Amino acid sequence: MNNLFLVGDPLNEMIESMKDLTFRLSGPTISSLIVMSLVAIFAIVIGIQAATHDPLKPTKGPLFLAEAFYEWVENWSRGIMGHDPRDMVGYFFCLFAYLFLAFNWSLTGLPGIIDFLVLPLSLSIVMFILIQVTALRYQKFHYFHRYIEPVPIWLPINLLTMWTPIISTSLRMFGNALAGSVVIGLINWAMKNASMALFSFMGEAGQIFLGPIPIGILNLYFGLFSGFIQTLVFASLNAVWIGQEMPGDDAMGLEKQAVRAKGNKQSEKAI
Repeated sequence: MNNLFLVGDPLNEMIESMKDLTFRLSGPTISSLIVMSLVAIFAIVIGIQAATHDPLKPTKGPLFLAEAFYEWVENWSRGIMGHDPRDMVGYFFCLFAYLFLAFNWSLTGLPGIIDFLVLPLSLSIVMFILIQVTALRYQKFHYFHRYIEPVPIWLPINLLTMWTPIISTSLRMFGNALAGSVVIGLINWAMKNASMALFSFMGEAGQIFLGPIPIGILNLYFGLFSGFIQTLVFASLNAVWIGQEMPGDDAMGLEKQAVRAKGNKQSEKAI
């Protein structure tokens, strides 16, 4: 009868099992942390320079580049969103900097970032959270009405389709980055074999003659050009979807104009 109570301590068993677990960071995760650290260090340096800069003197060096980039991002976000981006400019500033570096990080020889599905998925989840938070911020309880349109029976379908931005954007980035890696890998393999066949008399050194130039050109294309295009596409989708949840300035401006015109007419009648 007493043996029923001698089954061991579950808490001690859980603690013993946790000792065998090891925490390891993958190569793409380490690369992502390095890129985020570089962006953070750059932002801190620019912040210190901006705080100590004399406003009566012209800006130079990194501070000038940061100001020009910030103005471009602000104008771009205003044009894409259709109204004042408010406090979203800082987000797009960091997004452009991080994502462009992430697409080109493989040029350093370290593990790539975007061709690891977890990292594009994380960016898409951040985008999704910003969309929902912006909608709740400006629409309040009217936000929940979208899930029962056009009729309440559509609620299950609307709850399923609300997750499509995460799936579409993450798979788009991952697919484009992975396609570039596959193409470069195949051409590298072909160039290596062709070089070995032509320069077999040189032994193992013969495999490096045909590959560097075409592989370098492809790396520049899939890194710089394609990376910039994918960064612009993802940021544009962010701006469009977030901008749809914010009140438009045009309608407010027309309303103010109407009120102003009405006030002018009343003042004219009074005179």
